[in-house]
Amino acid sequence: MFDLDVFTGRDFRSECEAWPAPPTGDDPWLTDVENLPETLVVSVTGDPATPHEGGIAMADALGAKLLTVDGKQHGAYLLGGSKCVDRVVDAYLLDLKSPPANTRCSL
Repeated sequence: MFDLDVFTGRDFRSECEAWPAPPTGDDPWLTDVENLPETLVVSVTGDPATPHEGGIAMADALGAKLLTVDGKQHGAYLLGGSKCVDRVVDAYLLDLKSPPANTRCSL
């Protein structure tokens, strides 16, 4: 499995440290997720900016549905030219219909 500590030194906010404003939340940032509405995480397997393992971890942490997208770019919805991705995300955004477990699309 992907070792996030190797890239972050266990400081998961390290990418945001140069942001010109202080954080608005305290640690831990992800706390009360039990009452979240159903959530959809879209994660691209070869995303050069956000590793797919991070998308899997986020979906697990949120208790969310995961749409896995086979591809090698950052961004998939309305950007990747995949009717499959657009159809799944449209259904979620417009009708709050989540995809079945293990749904995959490709770019």
